[in-house]
Amino acid sequence: MKVCVIAVLLITSSSIVGCHEQAPSSDTSASDSPIQKVNAVSSDIFLNAHGDRQPDGTIVIFGKTNLPDGLKMWVEIESGHLPLGAPRVVANDEAVFVNNGSFQTAPLWLEVPNTTFPKKGWPASVKVDVRQKSLPQGPNKVHFESFFNTAWQTDAVLAVIGNNEGKNLKGAILKATDSDVSDSPKVLDFRQTMAFSASSSEARAISLVRGSILTVPGEGRSTGDVQANIDLYLASPGMTMGKGWSARVLNPNNLEVSYDFVDGSQGEEQAIWKVNLTSRSVQYVDEAAKLFSWTPKD
Repeated sequence: MKVCVIAVLLITSSSIVGCHEQAPSSDTSASDSPIQKVNAVSSDIFLNAHGDRQPDGTIVIFGKTNLPDGLKMWVEIESGHLPLGAPRVVANDEAVFVNNGSFQTAPLWLEVPNTTFPKKGWPASVKVDVRQKSLPQGPNKVHFESFFNTAWQTDAVLAVIGNNEGKNLKGAILKATDSDVSDSPKVLDFRQTMAFSASSSEARAISLVRGSILTVPGEGRSTGDVQANIDLYLASPGMTMGKGWSARVLNPNNLEVSYDFVDGSQGEEQAIWKVNLTSRSVQYVDEAAKLFSWTPKD
């Protein structure tokens, strides 16, 4: 496999190059969306949303609204507060667009500080300052935010809502920016508590592999976890993510976790690990998984 050549280059080179695999972005972009008319006088603005657990353990927030098509908003998941009292944002998508009255975020992870392996020596394109975990089961607070100005919205969207910073809009999900006047500009500022379902055994196995720091005989312990190693390999010319992560149950405690990728002219390839959820052990199975399970020290 071409990936073998890449491994040799990684081992012998004193510099490491890489990139971080971004979660897929929402396909509801503002570029080609038709503009949906909003009755700013007689209709209250509404937003109904839900959180859906994905097979890999991520959460996607999706819903319906009568805000105009093409409108941009931020969707943030909050947990607790910062030292000065502001809500602590633990996951977010800052490019969510309304399309045909619907919206959807990219798959969201809980980001936590990296305390498991050294952060120095990695290229800037590999995201190692934080690690991605599944968001917890149960109630989670989700914040929806948008401003009706030229910094946030296109001229076409602003024309629909009146070109006056939302002054004519009505609805409980909106907030006046100046409560002392009757004609205050308004912003979308709405929080909703959602119940996220539990992660499946497949999702827990994927998360365990992604965060594992493995040892390869003759090479020693990997510098980073499997996800950081994969991000590093994805920087190589011709290597891209394919279908990504998946898992299948072998028996109640043992699963097979796969990562599908494209290795240039070699085409689609797959890396496979075996996971025991009881012991939390992870073992690579094939050559690609072995290569993805180890990176040298810089």
